[in-house]
Amino acid sequence: MTQDSLREHLTAFGFSEKETEAYLVILQSGAATTSEISQEAGISQAYVYDLATELSERGLISIDETASPTRLRARPPEEALGSFTDRLDQLNTDIETLYHRSETPDPAVEIVHSRTTTRKRIIRAIEHAQNEVVLTVPATTFTHLREPLKAARNRGVTIYLQLVSPVENLATDVDWQQYATIAKTWDAIPPVTVVADEKSGVMGSHSILSSRHGSAYALVFSQQDIAGGFFGNAISNFWPMGEVCFTADPDPLPATYHHARTAVTNAALHSAEDRALVADVTIRAVGSEETTTYERVPVVEIRQNLVGEPTNEFPIENNLVFDTPDGRIATGGSDGSLQPFYEGYGMVSVTLYDERNHKN
Repeated sequence: MTQDSLREHLTAFGFSEKETEAYLVILQSGAATTSEISQEAGISQAYVYDLATELSERGLISIDETASPTRLRARPPEEALGSFTDRLDQLNTDIETLYHRSETPDPAVEIVHSRTTTRKRIIRAIEHAQNEVVLTVPATTFTHLREPLKAARNRGVTIYLQLVSPVENLATDVDWQQYATIAKTWDAIPPVTVVADEKSGVMGSHSILSSRHGSAYALVFSQQDIAGGFFGNAISNFWPMGEVCFTADPDPLPATYHHARTAVTNAALHSAEDRALVADVTIRAVGSEETTTYERVPVVEIRQNLVGEPTNEFPIENNLVFDTPDGRIATGGSDGSLQPFYEGYGMVSVTLYDERNHKN
């Protein structure tokens, strides 16, 4: 049954019947002479020489001319299959280069089985991010993500990067400042999870990026409700498990934010450096279109678990608490699917100041 299946696959890859039979003989014996292949496969010995050249060029066998008579040896499966994977990767690249995208928008959910396509979808999510990206990916994928992560950092995107098993070969001299706001490592194999701006991303089996072959797949999504669910899962279950290897300096103050979670992260970084903060903040009550602005109000609490010691009361809590003339008000994010259902108020914009440098 295995031979029949292999014949079918090799034919699909363009092998002739005689190439297939010759290769099967070599595979089963490990190494064979042209005479042995001729007898077993029913092919003339002269033609076996031609087939040997073709199989060698495909990367499937090696020709040992130091032996007498010459022996044809099957290359190890990982090497032979590697040549197929390289061809498939090139085929994927060529198709994407020539593909003319229609006006129809991409589907909200896409299932992909290719490691290369999964990686490209992750890169696309990073490239489209405007505010933040949260990533839990195998450390071996980092090499492919360096440039898009660097470009995202340069345009001001906050990057929460967690690299997971295999981490043993991760370089020790990485300039994390270029690629991440917070970088962590975790020697485990959680699912691949990438969420950009709580709107789009990729979620899939760890093996979709860590293994060359298998039946793994990834879910590519561009729907806010789905993204919010995966984001909540990532920061609740995966992110807290990592070991911090880099933390960026907070933004210089004063700093203005229209993305609440970025404001909370920077406030936490400043708090870790013993800075007391005051803020100008515009908020909106859940379900209302009206906004209220407070000026120079103290930031009295920072509740989050993305940087430093966790200060949140429940896993996805991420907010700032202000001491306003109307009492203490907690404000969460108002631009994602995770609405501030607990706080009751969403942060529209906030400008943070160092209280020590602030002058009335």
